[in-house]
Amino acid sequence: MSKIKSLFESGSFKSAFIPYFTLGDPNYNDSIEFGKTILDNGADILELGIPFSDPVADGPVIQRAAARSLKNRFSFDEIFRVTKAIHDHKPETPLVYLTYFNPIYHCGITKFLDRAKESGIVGLVIPDLPFDTEESEILFRELKVRDMDLIHLVTPASEKKRIQALTKTSSGFIYYVTSFGVTGERREFSVDLKERIKFLKDTIRLPICAGFGISTPDQANQISQYADGIIIGSAIQRVIEENGSDKTKTIAALADYISKIRAAIP
Repeated sequence: MSKIKSLFESGSFKSAFIPYFTLGDPNYNDSIEFGKTILDNGADILELGIPFSDPVADGPVIQRAAARSLKNRFSFDEIFRVTKAIHDHKPETPLVYLTYFNPIYHCGITKFLDRAKESGIVGLVIPDLPFDTEESEILFRELKVRDMDLIHLVTPASEKKRIQALTKTSSGFIYYVTSFGVTGERREFSVDLKERIKFLKDTIRLPICAGFGISTPDQANQISQYADGIIIGSAIQRVIEENGSDKTKTIAALADYISKIRAAIP
């Protein structure tokens, strides 16, 4: 049983809190401290972003974070070093990468997965993952061999046939995109969000975790009433962006924000 599946079946929460931040912003050593702070203040699963030069699914806040990170002599060795340090701080908490496919392909699929697993990664979210290609088939196979989860994204526009096809390679949980467009904080969500999540639960026998746009404790509380997990990225990255030049201030702001969101989720 995968670490993520075991967590969801443990019954230790009604809805998981899954924070996200981009590694390397403002630098890789600070990322270690930010990761530890997030783990200490209520993350059930932590999603770590690998910076990429063309993050098509991300909004302006995360795009700027990726750009800042890429200026810091990005290397896979540094990514895996930071990941391992975060994992070792609280090894019982599952870590997943959110990464575009290009970095995986550039590193080499098997090499990337081996290094990721050694660093404590138990799953991947890949927004631009190609299907029906030789590379994707290799990725599916190699993930399964390593007991690592592939977490697919489902959007409001995803048709039932497409969703059912995802069940063949999905594991861990489904990342449900709550609204159209790129990542970023929003004031309102679609009126049929609750019904859409219920439909997904009836169609896919995996936990359904909602992300894209959630930023306040009230929003997290509302959506956690029917989603199995709450994913927050841009709001966390904004805390880092606004305070990043002062590590002590950033850590305090992260601890405050993360703990408030965790308290709002049952």
